[in-house]
Amino acid sequence: MEVILWSTMLGFAVLVTAIVVSLYYRHKYGPIFCQLSELLEDKDLGETNKLAYKLADKTNKPAEKPTERTDKTIDNPTNIAKNETVQEDKTIEDADGEMFKQLTDAIRNEQLYTTPRFGRKELMERFRLTSHRVSSVFSSAGTSVPEFIRECRLEHARRLIEERSDMTLVEIATASGFVHASTFTVDFKNKYGVSPTKYREQARSDELRSES
Repeated sequence: MEVILWSTMLGFAVLVTAIVVSLYYRHKYGPIFCQLSELLEDKDLGETNKLAYKLADKTNKPAEKPTERTDKTIDNPTNIAKNETVQEDKTIEDADGEMFKQLTDAIRNEQLYTTPRFGRKELMERFRLTSHRVSSVFSSAGTSVPEFIRECRLEHARRLIEERSDMTLVEIATASGFVHASTFTVDFKNKYGVSPTKYREQARSDELRSES
């Protein structure tokens, strides 16, 4: 019994001693441990906040707009090819327009259309052009060699009908470059809506009315 009693008392003494020592060190070094703990917590919180701010900044930052590169970009090969084609077409168009003016001025001013057989072949020989070139020039202006010459002849015949009452319609047709009077009559009616005979009658009526 004595052994058990002494053992119990010894254990109780050790426990009391441990508690006293613990309280002593806690009282002496407690503030230091608290400050150290707070510093560690602040550091961890600071790092966490920095990371959070970085993530939020990346999330809220607007995405960079990609550089647009469309067919309008000057260094686009397709766009360059298109520009070159347009410039080439414009050059051809300008050349055709200049040539058309040169040819038509000669036909009108020199009244080449009054020659009955005048046509594409004569233009080719006079201006040293190929058949394809002549056709291309007139086509670019929305007409053709025969059509243009016919228009010139009909306009010439109309003026003669108004100004030359001494000439017959057959003479006027021949003087205007028509080979056949019947062709002249049909073409004239298609253009002016009346036959050459009717047109002459109307022209005379208008002249008499203006004189009175």
